[in-house]
Amino acid sequence: MASSNLRWTIVGLMFTIITIDYIDRGIVPAAEPILTKLFSLNPIEIALIGNGFLYGYLIMNPIVGYLLDRYGPRKVLSSFVMGWGVVELITALATSALYLIFARVLLGVVEAAGFPAVTKVTANWLTRSEKARGGTIGDAGVNVGVVLGSLVLVWFTLFLPTTIAWRIALVAVGIVSILLGVILRFVVHDSPEKHPGISREELEYIRNNQEVSVEQKKVPVIYWFKTKDYWAYMMGLGAQAGIFFGLFTWLPEYLYYARHLSLSLTLYSLALIWGFGFVGEITGGFIIDSLIKRKGANFALKLGFAVSSLSVTIGLLLVATLTTSTAEAIAMLSVTFFFLRWSGIQWGAPSFIVPQEYAGQWGGHIGLWETLWGIVLPIFFGYLLALTHSYDIGIEMFGIVGIIYFLGASVLTTYKRLKIYVN
Repeated sequence: MASSNLRWTIVGLMFTIITIDYIDRGIVPAAEPILTKLFSLNPIEIALIGNGFLYGYLIMNPIVGYLLDRYGPRKVLSSFVMGWGVVELITALATSALYLIFARVLLGVVEAAGFPAVTKVTANWLTRSEKARGGTIGDAGVNVGVVLGSLVLVWFTLFLPTTIAWRIALVAVGIVSILLGVILRFVVHDSPEKHPGISREELEYIRNNQEVSVEQKKVPVIYWFKTKDYWAYMMGLGAQAGIFFGLFTWLPEYLYYARHLSLSLTLYSLALIWGFGFVGEITGGFIIDSLIKRKGANFALKLGFAVSSLSVTIGLLLVATLTTSTAEAIAMLSVTFFFLRWSGIQWGAPSFIVPQEYAGQWGGHIGLWETLWGIVLPIFFGYLLALTHSYDIGIEMFGIVGIIYFLGASVLTTYKRLKIYVN
């Protein structure tokens, strides 16, 4: 074992970054009942505001992956974190639905570095048997961020009118983001070798327990498109992201309008549901790392994604068709999120598919495909709602998409190095 744990401090910083990222994202969707009344939003505008940042992701994900591989997470991530703090301040000044949509797109441009950076740091800093935990710990900031975003909004509404509270919450988080970006520039280093504070024992431990590094023929990234594993992985994780972002966008409205909760109970329920997601994600990461040690990455990751995807499919179909009381729906959604968030192992999985020098770009491709699905499904939910005036039909649709998640991530993908990388 290593004599120090600097690598886990770095992973903890990734967790903090993603948490701050999603506090902002959590505030705006949680405030949708307020914004709907304030700006007279229709279902399509709600979908665009809730996931408008994904359009910015779509623009930046392929680019930011290259930047991370070329310049390293230290410079790239710190600059982007300061950038999204500035955008949060801009968002707080919103005067219309169009303004909010534009601000959310701009937020996606600067926040696109977050998850590819988690992939890059996980690949560089962690050993083979630690990557699932590292990926899920970093990604678990999503759950904590949404929980804190909801609770921050609750706290401000206790002292301020609801029409002002969400703006002040965004200003507070924006200032924290800018300060965090400055700190990252001095604390995060691109690799263990470059960090002045790492012990020799820990550095040797990391390098001796990573994947075997062999000199490989470098090929253009376009060759990924010729492999089954690329398309299967991106299809499966894309479907998962469509479910995730769909629920992220519409769950507040579902609880408020379909389940008739008050604003405060809606926010507390969101905190509970996402809290279960946090526990599930950390639990899943530890379980999968343990299985990787004993059974290998291919078996462990396939099993992890199977448990996640099938649980999501069954859970959401039960919410849409069988739950009668609000308490039953919240309980079932909590269990569903527990397993949905096992999907955080996706940020550790790339290390088993591509070499470290390509980890940032692979993470960027994950972000690209997840963005496409994350744009389409929430808008489709909005169209279904406008046509049927039923939230349950949209929830049922998300459950069915879980089958695609299962087939792509668990059945069709093989978690071994792509065959195009040959000596």
